[in-house]
Amino acid sequence: MRTAVVTVGKELLTGRTVNTNLRTIAMKLKSIGIDVNISYVIDDLKKEFKRVLDFMNEDLIIFTGGLGPTVDDITRETVINYFDVETYQDQDTLDNIKAMFDKAEVEMKSSNNKQALFPVESVKLGNDLGTAPGVYFKVGKKRIILLPGPPHELYPVLDEAIEIIKNELDINLISRGFKLVGTGESSMENNLKGFYGVHPKVNVAPYANVGEIKYIFTSSDTDALDRAMVDFYNKYNQFIFGGLEDTLEGVVIDLLRDHGKVLAVAESCTGGMLSSRLINVSGASRVFKEGLITYANEAKMKYLDVKLENLKKFGAVSPEIAKEMCDNLWDKSDADITVSVTGIAGPNGGSEQKPVGLVYFGINFMGKTTIHRKVFNGNREMIRIRSVIFALNMLREILLKNENDETFVK
Repeated sequence: MRTAVVTVGKELLTGRTVNTNLRTIAMKLKSIGIDVNISYVIDDLKKEFKRVLDFMNEDLIIFTGGLGPTVDDITRETVINYFDVETYQDQDTLDNIKAMFDKAEVEMKSSNNKQALFPVESVKLGNDLGTAPGVYFKVGKKRIILLPGPPHELYPVLDEAIEIIKNELDINLISRGFKLVGTGESSMENNLKGFYGVHPKVNVAPYANVGEIKYIFTSSDTDALDRAMVDFYNKYNQFIFGGLEDTLEGVVIDLLRDHGKVLAVAESCTGGMLSSRLINVSGASRVFKEGLITYANEAKMKYLDVKLENLKKFGAVSPEIAKEMCDNLWDKSDADITVSVTGIAGPNGGSEQKPVGLVYFGINFMGKTTIHRKVFNGNREMIRIRSVIFALNMLREILLKNENDETFVK
């Protein structure tokens, strides 16, 4: 099945927004054995829609973006009108949109009415996270899918569309996978050269993100899939933190909750990013006690009792200060585990002795402190993200390492 993906929006063409939707859609389609053959990024102009639609002869065409209520959101009506199919306005969709506005205590505008336009012969793809439902319809042998643009809205709507495609095409491929942390894609691929030949019935695809790697296993043979995944797990379990739907912070919160331990963190260069990821997990309040952002030296002294003479002697980015932050927080917070992060995220502030990307991590685990030193590559944002991932994995590893200790388990 030849497949095309069209992502819509001037912000994608100007570089203001990164086109993550193409990657998401391509990965989802790959999991059911469908490859994307061609992709387009177009402006929110009717002439651009016509140009690509006139050119395309693919069997499956997926549009993402432009389903909103504003004047430049023209995907729905433009694509439907191009194929000249009979339409209707769906009252249930209008009622759902109005309910969202009522809940937010905002008046619904008439411009939202166009979001309820559907071909008569179509499937509504529900969107519980926004006002833009997706659409699935056929024109002859072509399958057309319209998806919302915001990534958090795209994911669930895309999943529903994928299930429709699987059922219609009788696709029996099964996809599962692992998420890994603490290793790089290149080193993993070097180690996996022999693995692929041992499991010829299974397609194994790596997808690297900042600090994490997904390995997705796809096959129509359940037994072969199970064997490949067991083999992979036995070889690389030290890096595996969960399945495809798991998050590193979610795993950490679960481990803390399972063992009745409470965490507190003190952040400098990460500026609350570590705390934010942890408290984004439902139920985190049971195990996450507090998070301090002690960015300036004055804050380190005021809230963590870090000594001025130590800051002058060692500098804020040092193993000594990371330890002092961590240990003093442990004394003050009454938490079971405390973590500190202090580093140079750049682009300024580095030196030959302390380069940009240098980060120290402290972890006080029930009174015993360990310090880690890392130097990360990348820009300021990447260094901060990599620091957060390292801190989360540091927590995961120490919780797993000590979970059989009688003094650890309550």
